[in-house]
Amino acid sequence: MKNWMLMAAAALCLWTARAEAQCATSCATVAPKHPVILVHGRNDTAARWDTLVASWAARGYTEGVNLFRIDMASDCGANNFCAMLPGYSGSFVNESYAKCLAAFIDAKVPCAGGVCPAVDLVTHSQGGVVARYYARFLANRTVDDLVVMSAPNNGITNCTLVSGCAGVNPEDCPNSAFMKKLNGVLPYGDGSNDETPGATASGPVHYAAVVSNGDNVVPPWCGSYFVLSPDVVNGGNLNCRTANYTVDPDSVSCTLSKVQHLVVPTHTSAISFAYCEVNKD
Repeated sequence: MKNWMLMAAAALCLWTARAEAQCATSCATVAPKHPVILVHGRNDTAARWDTLVASWAARGYTEGVNLFRIDMASDCGANNFCAMLPGYSGSFVNESYAKCLAAFIDAKVPCAGGVCPAVDLVTHSQGGVVARYYARFLANRTVDDLVVMSAPNNGITNCTLVSGCAGVNPEDCPNSAFMKKLNGVLPYGDGSNDETPGATASGPVHYAAVVSNGDNVVPPWCGSYFVLSPDVVNGGNLNCRTANYTVDPDSVSCTLSKVQHLVVPTHTSAISFAYCEVNKD
């Protein structure tokens, strides 16, 4: 028994080391390709990105020039996703916030002569859901790279996290009308059954996800992956231990080890991974 326990512990340590290494990405500093929009999560603020902004400032980004962070409270009027935003009505609360994000992008990276410059989106938590809705349904420009960190791509199983907010619950719960629309699942979605619309070998949308097996807000943590067959596999039945899901090959991903939800976007490896993903050739 003791030998078995030692072997299991060693295997766990090896797995943890490999998982951590997956996000320890390094790449050459290059001239940034496109302006980047940073999108924070529910009940949070743009200050969540302080560490990333400071890090990227040494790699060619200048806040207010090619790096922008929306603050839902000051830019949209609220950050709790509990009700439609004034002036941004929609079928869903998340859609309302996505419309505010669209207005923010148009203001910070304006179109000229009928041409709207491409942008990259880097997001955390609920911000990933909002950005995905924007990219899929509202964008008037190319979203070249979309990096989500700890996003509830397949719905969160612990709906008590939003139970005090009737507007967002049940939008973020598995099999909700909103999640089905976002993931292309009938009868609310377009039937494509695809979490990564527009992804091709050479673009136009490059999808990347940062997950953490220590995530204490988006259970199960593997629900942050982009997965195949979202009509069958969702946040209600994903099993991280037995891997009853397949990560969508139209996306790339990396895993942080034992990093809690709010720490993920400040983690050095996550920051480096995001930089590399939005500046690939």
